[in-house]
Amino acid sequence: MKKLLLPVLFFISNLVSAQFTTNAAVNTTVIDQSVYEEAVPIAVQGKQGNTLITYFNNNSSGTYEFSMQTLDKNGNYVIGPNGASVSTYPQSTSVTIYDSKADDEGNVVSAFADIRTGNLDITGYRMSPTGGFLWPNTGVALNDPLAAGGVAPNVGILTNGDAIISWTADGSPKDWVCFQRISPLGVTAYGTPMRIIDSTGAAGCAQSQVIPMQNGDFMIIYTKQTGFFPPICNMYMQRFDIAGQPVWAQPVHISTKTISAFALPSVISDGNNGAYIAFSSSSPNGTILNDVYLQHIDENGILWSAMGTEACTGMNSQRLSPVVCFENGMPYPVVLIKETDLGQSSAGVTIQAFDMATGSALWSPNGIAVTQMTAAVDEPYDIRSMCGALIILYAEGLFGNNTLYATKVDYNGATMWSPATVTLSSVASNKLRGQLTPEYNDGAGGSQVVAVWEDERNGRGVYAQNISCDGVLGPLTSSVNTVTRPALSAGVFPNPSSTMNQRLTIYSESIEQVSIELVDAAGRTIGKNTNLLLANGMNEFNVSDLFVLQNLVAGIYTLQLQGKNNNGFIKLVLQK
Repeated sequence: MKKLLLPVLFFISNLVSAQFTTNAAVNTTVIDQSVYEEAVPIAVQGKQGNTLITYFNNNSSGTYEFSMQTLDKNGNYVIGPNGASVSTYPQSTSVTIYDSKADDEGNVVSAFADIRTGNLDITGYRMSPTGGFLWPNTGVALNDPLAAGGVAPNVGILTNGDAIISWTADGSPKDWVCFQRISPLGVTAYGTPMRIIDSTGAAGCAQSQVIPMQNGDFMIIYTKQTGFFPPICNMYMQRFDIAGQPVWAQPVHISTKTISAFALPSVISDGNNGAYIAFSSSSPNGTILNDVYLQHIDENGILWSAMGTEACTGMNSQRLSPVVCFENGMPYPVVLIKETDLGQSSAGVTIQAFDMATGSALWSPNGIAVTQMTAAVDEPYDIRSMCGALIILYAEGLFGNNTLYATKVDYNGATMWSPATVTLSSVASNKLRGQLTPEYNDGAGGSQVVAVWEDERNGRGVYAQNISCDGVLGPLTSSVNTVTRPALSAGVFPNPSSTMNQRLTIYSESIEQVSIELVDAAGRTIGKNTNLLLANGMNEFNVSDLFVLQNLVAGIYTLQLQGKNNNGFIKLVLQK
């Protein structure tokens, strides 16, 4: 997939200082220099709340440099207003897919293709937050001597600090996937890159992504591509040990559904040596509708099902662009979806949650609409866990006239801010590649995520905006976050249910003993537990274990929680 960098049409000088602003009409300029353009940002989170951002920028030679900038937790430049140039080796006329990941020391590992050898080949860099080279300043060459070049690298950081970089090799008669392991000092582990090649010779292998495992192994997901352009793409995954040797007897076919060659699946670790894979494919009934699925694979290569779980089952809309989120403390994975009408002239934002054990969709058959489908066209970008809930980044508006928004929902999909949305960027401009960093907590009651995106307000540049748990923009102030943060982050699932054997999750920021009551629709207390102990973090209980209950009728009930730091209520629906 290639991105052509368009000529700059408007010119302004870059700001000489930066700090996260409270003004959504301004935002923080990561880089937006006069005359030249900066594009294709990737943001990762370092230590102490640093946000490390890599990007490509046009230069006076008419080619593109690979550069980086670091913002501290308050949005101040760590490197300087113009960032740091990482590589001035020539790019081709377009920028292919590249990747950047943070290591455990707060550095950034990047891999991209350039034409320094005369062909498109892959080079890896490891950079400190201040722009210092931790590998050779020419990078680490990752060429396969049997290939004519390489594109589309992906980075994974292993538990020992080594980086695994995979890419698509330009092979003959078919492409294959290569991967190499590189130490924190820049030493390659394999004499020549390891290769994933279709044993039949009938399919090319491409679109690889690396998923590190907690035991030091790693998995690589990739597609086998057959047929002419556009090819038919089937997803496969293999587990490898640290020596690069396959662990499973055969690669696992991720789904009986095929995907587009132009839409990478969204893949994340499940935190237990497995992975979740969200992808877009055709509807299971064979129609031409686009649909979204989630699949899970465990450390032994076992799947939820042969196909994966369809996120939404309605037949009156298209589902696209999935992003899967599952982070520490979340009770289940959640997928962010762009939902459109059949003609794709209206679009909204939808989310769906999935049971970790069975893969069943937990919310209604069509998920929960965060925003409705309208001609304003909402484009979902990213979703992150934040303060015991979820924050969603999306853009609204037609091409060239986008506004950037954030909204926060609890683990039942209910909105938590009033009004429900916060404007992150009100500048009417084209906005692309929006992304959120993981939550940063300053240890004093202040938490934030940082949105980073490509913006064409002044030609083409890169901008950022932070947002707190409360929907507040600007530098962290612990008093604001502590006072206005919603009092209760909790959820019940499945909801509704035909039994009281539902799971109650409560996120608490302190250890506390609380009282919980079950109240019916008439306001009568049906059950009460005055000795519920909450730990710091995510707590999970079976509702039936909290009360002694018999012969409850179907209806709507309320769980009321009372404590010093945790107060609120949750609706519970019982069906018979």
